[in-house]
This record gives sequence, C-alpha cells and structure tokens, in this order.
Amino acid sequence: MRLIVLILSIATLVFFGHGIAGLWGYLVGRPDPFRIAWGLSGGFICAVAAVYLWHRYIVALLHDENKKSKGNEP
Repeated sequence: MRLIVLILSIATLVFFGHGIAGLWGYLVGRPDPFRIAWGLSGGFICAVAAVYLWHRYIVALLHDENKKSKGNEP
C-alpha cells in the first residue's frame, strides 16, 4: 500500500510538471492546451487517489492497534 501511494505521489509531480510545461508553451509562443489539461487532470486524479489510499492505510493501522491494546486489558 505504501509503495502504491509513493508511486501515485511521484506521478502527481510528473503530471503537474506536464501542466506547467504546457503553461510555459504560452510564454515561448507554442501553446499546448492539451498538455495543460492532461497535466492538471492527471495530477489531481493521482493526488486524490494517493490521499484516499493513505487514509485507508492509516485507518486500518489504527484499527489494528486498537484491537491489540484492547486484547491486553482484563
């Protein structure tokens, strides 16, 4: 799970980098709106997926710790 979140986080940076490159195209005279749309949509999708999976992982981890601590009490 942590590896998938890491890969999604890196993919988020790559996608947002593509969006920034598309914006840079407007400054140098070669606009590419598809690259901007691709970068922003892919970046947001990967970011939301990474946060969602990380939240699920933390909740499961805390749930397991609560089970272990309640099992030790009389």
